[in-house]
Amino acid sequence: MTTRASSGRTALLAAMVVALTAAVLTLAGTTPRGIGAPVQTFERVELDQRTFACGGGLPDATASHGNVVNGLAAAVPIGDAAQVFDDDKSVALGAFAGQESRSKDWLAWLPCPEPRARWWFVGAGAATVSHDTVLTITNPRAGQAVLDVNVFGGDGPVEGPGLHGITIPAGGTQVIDLAKAAPSVGDLAVNLVARRGLVSVSAADRFAPGFVGKAVQEWLPGQSVPSTSVTMTGLPARPDHATLVVANPRQVDAIVSVQVVGATGTFAPKDTSTLTVPADSVASLPIESVFNGDPIAIRVTSEQPVTASVRTVTGGDVAFGTGVGPVTGTTAFAVPSGSADVVLSSLGPASSITLTAFAASGKQLLDKAVAVPKASSVATPLPEGARYVRLVATAADAVAGFSVTDPVGIATGGVSPAIRSVLLPVVRPGW
Repeated sequence: MTTRASSGRTALLAAMVVALTAAVLTLAGTTPRGIGAPVQTFERVELDQRTFACGGGLPDATASHGNVVNGLAAAVPIGDAAQVFDDDKSVALGAFAGQESRSKDWLAWLPCPEPRARWWFVGAGAATVSHDTVLTITNPRAGQAVLDVNVFGGDGPVEGPGLHGITIPAGGTQVIDLAKAAPSVGDLAVNLVARRGLVSVSAADRFAPGFVGKAVQEWLPGQSVPSTSVTMTGLPARPDHATLVVANPRQVDAIVSVQVVGATGTFAPKDTSTLTVPADSVASLPIESVFNGDPIAIRVTSEQPVTASVRTVTGGDVAFGTGVGPVTGTTAFAVPSGSADVVLSSLGPASSITLTAFAASGKQLLDKAVAVPKASSVATPLPEGARYVRLVATAADAVAGFSVTDPVGIATGGVSPAIRSVLLPVVRPGW
């Protein structure tokens, strides 16, 4: 009897030790991974200012910065170092910045990105002659940043020696030419994860749309993080060619459904309604047949999280549609000069968004409530001379993008909501 009682107490004590250990590990936010092993998690931090980093990377690139209170300042050249703009909370929600490059063959435009820890670029290239992407990574904050770069292609992950553990000092910039760092052919997806700090990334893309030696240049916008639903905006009304590029970072195949959010509703396009993307890979699908001159957005859905972009070619110039989140509260963005349309696309329910367009001086040129029908897209032409726009939404029911046509080319952009908080990487001691 004594032996049994002792054994029972020993078993109870052992169970309590296991339970207490599990509780301690849960509170620590980690699990055993070896003594002293670093364990990374992320925590959300509210911002009291916004920072824009215009990394350049294209010929004669310039940066423009402003806010709805003070207007748009004159453009400044972007040299070897990124142009960084800081805005305090008094103007942060109405602040914006953009970078531009023009030649006789192209018009390139990119809303200058804000620093964050996680980045995706879909539709990149790493072939020296036909399609190459050069990443300009800027650390605009105090303290060094440490990041990893992962590259995915049509046949799975692409080897890239030296792309992990990249250290960028405070205020520093690192340039990575994918054709040299991870050479490959075909469409690629690039994932950057800052294990310490936050970074801004500009991806300068050189693409030859069918003619070797006749390449045009554009910035490849950063994409939304992988999700089971991605809506892409910033699409021209009638491109000559259009390619949907989808990245699947999971270790199982993804069956992706394609939908068009058009002027009269949402529908699955004939012959291009599904795409299978192998595990850890990228796949492409021609979709120019879905464009008929009406305003549209493209949505992809999958049981596995994916991310995607749309590459278009119009008159020989390349532009990209990008996955964005819904417009919430107040969001402002700059546009290049030219004939411009803002396209609002419903995520489901009907909604109304107030659109106000301004000249560079701050003069108001247009102020209207735009009704966005259920599951549809609607275009609003901007007045001549409009250089920035403010959107105000009372509910997160629609996404936004714009398209600008100029004699030298076309530029498009997805409208990303103002960043009000960020995920900061946190390093805790392992067990």
